[in-house]
Amino acid sequence: MQKSSRILALVLALGGVAGCATLRTPTLQVESLKMDKVRVTGAGMNVGLRVQNPNPERLLIERLEYELAVNGRNLGRGYYADPIQLDGFEDGRIDTRFAINFLSLPGAVKEVLDSDRAKVQVKGHFYVRQGQGLKKLGFKSGAEVELGK
Repeated sequence: MQKSSRILALVLALGGVAGCATLRTPTLQVESLKMDKVRVTGAGMNVGLRVQNPNPERLLIERLEYELAVNGRNLGRGYYADPIQLDGFEDGRIDTRFAINFLSLPGAVKEVLDSDRAKVQVKGHFYVRQGQGLKKLGFKSGAEVELGK
């Protein structure tokens, strides 16, 4: 009887470990780009993002970091430092501020400012709370969006 109890405990423990290992990476997609204040050396841009939790459990994303490319040109790096909490299978919208440096990317910025639509690629990492630690999960997506000016 004692042996079967140990086997049952081991099976339950392994099942618990397997349950933790099935965390699926959230998805992120750019929904909008809106140019903001234009200055001599650069411009601000609001980047609208949609984040989806593909897991049945609640998810806490502590922060995210990303690289943004528009029409094949890398515009730089951005981040969102506020925690994002999503219930199971829920999605949410966030807006991030993104700074574009005219001096390092004059052609790319002119192309963005002159266009009504653009192909946008975003890749980076989510930092998701899992137990007492953070798990780094990579993402990459692309979309065609209207450019708000």
